[in-house]
Amino acid sequence: MGKKDDPKLMQEWFKLVQEKNAMVLYESELMIFARELELEDRQSRLQQELRERMAVEDHLKTEEELSEEKKILNEMLEVVEQRDSLVALLEKQRLREKEEDKDLEAAMLSKGFSLNWS
Repeated sequence: MGKKDDPKLMQEWFKLVQEKNAMVLYESELMIFARELELEDRQSRLQQELRERMAVEDHLKTEEELSEEKKILNEMLEVVEQRDSLVALLEKQRLREKEEDKDLEAAMLSKGFSLNWS
């Protein structure tokens, strides 16, 4: 029996593949969370700016000021959409990770190895 067929080595290899996949997912999640924080901060600043602008009665504002309020509101909506898409991306990645784990376990079982991950 060659080294490539050694059950302990195969078990260790499967374990390392699973750990690598988990680390890649974790890195990706951290990047998404960082972007989420940036967007959250941007949304907060836009809300504050909009509140300040809306404190003035509309009839006292110039067309340019009213137009600027609309731009701020539109940007806020874009930020919300981006945040929503990040949440969807994160969920998609988690589902893909679960599928990859199932595939790895199926590959192990098909080779006759146990699922002892410890």
